[in-house]
Amino acid sequence: MGNVDGLTVLLTRAREDAEVWADGLAARGGRAVVFPCIEGRPIRDQATAAKLVAALHDADWLVVSSVRGVGGVAALAGPRSVVSVSIAAVGRTTADAAERELGRVDLIGPDGTVRTLAESLAERLADGDPRSIRVVGAGAEKPSRDLEATLEPLGIAVSHVAVYRTVVAPAEEPREDIAGMNVDAIFLASPSAVAGLLARAHVPESVPIITIGPSTTRAAREAGLRVDGEATGRDLEGMIEAIP
Repeated sequence: MGNVDGLTVLLTRAREDAEVWADGLAARGGRAVVFPCIEGRPIRDQATAAKLVAALHDADWLVVSSVRGVGGVAALAGPRSVVSVSIAAVGRTTADAAERELGRVDLIGPDGTVRTLAESLAERLADGDPRSIRVVGAGAEKPSRDLEATLEPLGIAVSHVAVYRTVVAPAEEPREDIAGMNVDAIFLASPSAVAGLLARAHVPESVPIITIGPSTTRAAREAGLRVDGEATGRDLEGMIEAIP
């Protein structure tokens, strides 16, 4: 289909991430209902702080893929740790956080995905010797592999420091009834979101469910949900294209 003009989509990502997708849907004529089914919990221990400071000391670029990632760098290492490091942010919301908490941003991804940010960064670095460039990502405990998949084949060294972990939203009683929300589709972007959705809501069979990939599809089906579309790309555009 590839068209959300006039459609209302239930977004189940963590609130900060869902709000980025909500902006993307609005730009395409759609409407979002932000219904967080997972949340990010900060990792704040001395070992992580030391690992991050050491990684940034040797880095040329810091990549932050969420507001939580920015907050983690600020809390664990502080803005002084990135004085000599260029900062790449996944989208405008994350860039605003980087400017506010870290002092600046040097590159902003074009559409709020790690993949396109990595492609933009690869273009920026194309004139240098890739073997001398070190990139550090700061973000989730189980991050997207798009940064490594894009940059490492070019010879660019990529490492990651987890500054938060994703947990399933707590169960609610009574659970919400999605049938009353007047949504046209539900987007599920992780197996954790599947568990969180079922903990928070009753899911009617009449609402199409779109998943971000095979592992989320498998989790949804094992939980008894019918999957109507599976994205071929791990981004908002891929989810939209999968709407039947």
